[in-house]
Amino acid sequence: MTSKGKKSRFLYKFTVLGPEDILLEKVLSIFDETLVSVDGIRIGSSGVETDDSDVSAVFMSPRHSALDLLLSLSYTGANGAIIVMREADPAIETVYRNEIREKIGSGIPTRVVCIGDDVDEFKRTEVAQILEELIEEIQNSN
Repeated sequence: MTSKGKKSRFLYKFTVLGPEDILLEKVLSIFDETLVSVDGIRIGSSGVETDDSDVSAVFMSPRHSALDLLLSLSYTGANGAIIVMREADPAIETVYRNEIREKIGSGIPTRVVCIGDDVDEFKRTEVAQILEELIEEIQNSN
């Protein structure tokens, strides 16, 4: 903490991507039930508190129908990425990891979450934990 007892404040941007638009919406709704959609880009936000920081997280997730210009916007400036899939599939994961490397760069903290068919309380907790891990990794790398 700072000398006056105030917490540090951070804003991080995350790209959420995967092969199924409906799964992406389910994951984004875990963070914030109010999603804004602008020409194929879904935008949401969430707040996370740690012992010494207040972190705001902004999520951008492109629909597969988004225009190329808007797709690049969802990647630009991202601090981390979350790949969302129904079930583990190394081939699909590799495609998205390569896309992240190409559009954001190498070394970007990335996590994969497999949702299955339903987002129950266990999955909601798992996704929230993944976000906390990503934030911790970003803060430790700075």
